[in-house]
Amino acid sequence: MKKIVLLGPPGCGKGTQSKLLVEKDNFVQLSTGDLLRSETSDGNSDLGKKVKDLMESGELVPDDIVIDIIVKKVEEHKNENIVFDGFPRNLNQAEVLDSSLDNVSIKLDHAIFFEIDFKILEERINTRANETKDSEKRKDDNSKTLLNRIEVFKSSTLPIVGYYEEKGIISKINGMQMVNEVYAEITKIIC
Repeated sequence: MKKIVLLGPPGCGKGTQSKLLVEKDNFVQLSTGDLLRSETSDGNSDLGKKVKDLMESGELVPDDIVIDIIVKKVEEHKNENIVFDGFPRNLNQAEVLDSSLDNVSIKLDHAIFFEIDFKILEERINTRANETKDSEKRKDDNSKTLLNRIEVFKSSTLPIVGYYEEKGIISKINGMQMVNEVYAEITKIIC
């Protein structure tokens, strides 16, 4: 069973690639964004309201909340292929993920980093926001929030690449390619 992490800035295609791995390769997708959006769907939940406010402003949800949600899901799916989409987002989360996986005798096999042109990324986010039906629109799909999320990514998430390089499990791919080309690179790495 493979355990992989997809790393890259918001809007780079991690979610799309995760979905392909689910559809074609029997992976379970653990998407922090999806798990957190699910948490916000309960309008009576104080935690959900707090998470929603943070997400809409482009801020990261505190580690303790994210880690608790993720660890519970990993334990549920430990005997399956897992792709982590949007997690870990900072060095602390990466270290806690490794520790939590060790506790259930699991280790990460691969961390795949999507290298991307930030100018084109902004265009992608704007296109996604404009083409999505209002009922399905993510409140965080706009230029202002994106620019904030990119700055948060650079300061918080980018250091994880070095962490996984030291562990010998990082692979870098060109995230600017067509969806099928990115998927082909990922499958070469994980086979």
